[in-house]
Amino acid sequence: MHRPTGETVLMYGFTDPQRTRELQYVMVQMGIRVKTVHDDQLGQTVGYLAGVKDMEENPNPEQFPPFGKEVIVMHNFTISKRIDLMLTNIKNRGLEGIPLKCVLTGTNKKWTFYELAQELEKEHNAILNGEIPKHE
Repeated sequence: MHRPTGETVLMYGFTDPQRTRELQYVMVQMGIRVKTVHDDQLGQTVGYLAGVKDMEENPNPEQFPPFGKEVIVMHNFTISKRIDLMLTNIKNRGLEGIPLKCVLTGTNKKWTFYELAQELEKEHNAILNGEIPKHE
């Protein structure tokens, strides 16, 4: 097993326990910290959930319905090759892809996890329809 790297992956919506364990195994072997986001945390900011300094917990987060899709958010990946390696390792374990994924940014860290998940789904659907997503 590798040493922790400071990299973090937020995982949400993974309902198959075997698939979840396999994905977590890949990440832990790479030294990536894994944090599971639960339905009652959908109203928290993505930055807070990822452990970004100066991002405070919302004591009264809005409650959202379960999102129902798998989402991963990657934080502190300083080299894009590490993301590529993680995705390759996931594929090499025979795990199907995760279409709703992103890197934490200065903009999306302020969004609720639910807002981010909705935006990722919107972008994914636009790509499937051959459209270029427009950012607001």
